[in-house]
Amino acid sequence: MNLPKGKILLKDAAIQYVHFDKILNHAKKARDGHLTGYMEIDYPQNKEYLFFKEGTPISAAICSETSYVEHPIEGVIEKAKNAHKGTVGIYQIDNPLLDMILSTMKEKPIFSNKKIEDIDVESLLKKLEKLNFMGFFLLVKEGKFAFVRFQDGKPHSIYPTNKNKRKIDSTTLIEFLKKEDSMLISGFKSLTKEKQADPALVELYVKFLNSLTQSFAEVVGKSLVRKTFLPSYENAVHSSEVLKSFSVDDDLIIQYTPFIATSEDITKGFALWVDQFSDAIFVVLGRKTDEIIHDCIKDFRFALKSAGFFEHSKLSRLDI
Repeated sequence: MNLPKGKILLKDAAIQYVHFDKILNHAKKARDGHLTGYMEIDYPQNKEYLFFKEGTPISAAICSETSYVEHPIEGVIEKAKNAHKGTVGIYQIDNPLLDMILSTMKEKPIFSNKKIEDIDVESLLKKLEKLNFMGFFLLVKEGKFAFVRFQDGKPHSIYPTNKNKRKIDSTTLIEFLKKEDSMLISGFKSLTKEKQADPALVELYVKFLNSLTQSFAEVVGKSLVRKTFLPSYENAVHSSEVLKSFSVDDDLIIQYTPFIATSEDITKGFALWVDQFSDAIFVVLGRKTDEIIHDCIKDFRFALKSAGFFEHSKLSRLDI
């Protein structure tokens, strides 16, 4: 599978020589602006993609010849860090193309994988113009993906696989498609705005919870903390699908498997978990609970505020 390339920033670098942490950090600090585009990781058996918007990873995918499926960001990154065979490319693309690529994984098409020779393209374009269609076409041939973006019901631009983006109108698009055989076409009505959370957000909440449990263990002992912390997790997980990806061992160490979720869902889930725990431990310690939380939270308060944690947690009462 091949996506439109846009501007090439790195091409066919041997994966064993690629320092992924430096690349991920540089994506947020690029001199000419934060990276919007994708990293293509070409393994012997398949390709995987990591998508960026303004320097932040927002989605990832595992691909075959005919399709690509969304995958947890962290899973793609960790596999790449430990790989010894494969190549890496980095490509800068514009926001409309990025949104179209991501939408094919998240949005339901209005029609899917129709053979181009079975479609009356001219009649289809006339219908879409009457409907003021604002979506896009996905064109697939021999593992190569191209996109046609619409504006005000008319074809506006095309993103070929190995060529630069260019303007296109209905006549040009009809002529182009008539020359193609064995091409599959899909239509999408809307563009997704949903994006995966940055793995760093999960790490923030895990560190915060670990700090909380350690602080309380120093006061009442690990055994009593365990008797409140584990039930609080069990209660919270009933209301948050996100938390089902986490587990807590007997030493109160939090572990998780990579998962797909938005920043808001993760924040709401952890806010619920923290609230359940603070309510439970309050029965034991009373007002001292807030004192311990207040002291513990100092190192995390700015990051938690930025993530919107206090908008969903009872800890907003602490006026931190």
